[in-house]
Amino acid sequence: MIKSLAFVTLIGLLAASSYALSTELVTRNDSDADGIVDTADIDDDNDGVPDIWEIAADGGDIDSDKDGMPDRLDLDSDNDSLLDWQESGGSRVGNFSSLVVNAGGLEGEVGLNGMLNIFELTADSRKLIYSLLDSDADGVADLRDLDSDNDGLPDMREAGVLASMDSDRDARIDAPPGSVGKDGIPDQIQKINDQSCCDLNGDGTDDLTPRNSDLTDFPDFQDTDSDNDGISDLLEAGGSDVDSNGVIDNFADANGDGLDDSLIALPLDSIDSNGNGALAEVDAGEEPVVDTAGSEDSGNEIQDDPTQIDDVDTGREPVERPGNNGVPLSDAPLEDDSAGVIQTGLNASGCSIASTSFDFLLMLLAIGSVAVLGWRFTLRRMH
Repeated sequence: MIKSLAFVTLIGLLAASSYALSTELVTRNDSDADGIVDTADIDDDNDGVPDIWEIAADGGDIDSDKDGMPDRLDLDSDNDSLLDWQESGGSRVGNFSSLVVNAGGLEGEVGLNGMLNIFELTADSRKLIYSLLDSDADGVADLRDLDSDNDGLPDMREAGVLASMDSDRDARIDAPPGSVGKDGIPDQIQKINDQSCCDLNGDGTDDLTPRNSDLTDFPDFQDTDSDNDGISDLLEAGGSDVDSNGVIDNFADANGDGLDDSLIALPLDSIDSNGNGALAEVDAGEEPVVDTAGSEDSGNEIQDDPTQIDDVDTGREPVERPGNNGVPLSDAPLEDDSAGVIQTGLNASGCSIASTSFDFLLMLLAIGSVAVLGWRFTLRRMH
């Protein structure tokens, strides 16, 4: 009897130990704590983006922002302050009423495959209700694109991130390995690491939705005219847009981060010409200020608004020609519609002076000069 009791007790202890061990393993290997271990979970971080979209073609992990956290576990894969589920395109079609946003992550009902049900046509079908969003069609998905709309303004700037959070000016929040906790979100924008998100402008309050200045269409980082004033953000930030399509001309992106390579060395620098504390691209009542020489007035940078990024003067300026009627500058003919004006070639390689008026004073002076010369010639012959 005693031996049987001891045997039963031993079995109970082994079962309890096994349960505790299995619980520990599940917790340890369930990154998003949704009850589905990562090996069976097709969305390890519960951001609505399946792991297959966040890994390399060979199945290996990739770390787009080099912060030490692989994209499949990183809620902000490019460290631009905008969370992957905000940039993926899923939030445009998914019904978030059944979800809870907790510390930047999503919590809700998941199927046996670990994917949040609202992102699938039916639970566990692996058929998503959306395609990964690439707003500017540059081949880089928004969740890894530092300039999702290709208007020359980095996403973190259009989100309102403090300039001081990007000391190396690479269009990413400073987040060296070890400073992003377990969620991949830069600690700088979390009041409590891994437990809150995300205070972008340093006012002590979490900014729960991406900035949308015109309160219509898309957030600023996906909107080439953020204030809906009819002037593209690119022009209002001091850039050039020869073809008038609102995106960077001659786009080049050798490193695949979605940001035009030239903008790291020479970022755009918009101004606040009317002094109301908002930069031109998000101020519907402000237009680009161009002086008589045609150069952007860059002497009015915001110094006291912590939500604005304080860039250097690039020398870029809006290229506009009145009466062009939308024709790209390179295709627009020069019009000779005034007398006595200096006309320059499109590349400023030459000039000419045209005049259609008759100058009587000049004619009188010419006749007088001829008369004086004739009189002096007559006197010289008499002597």
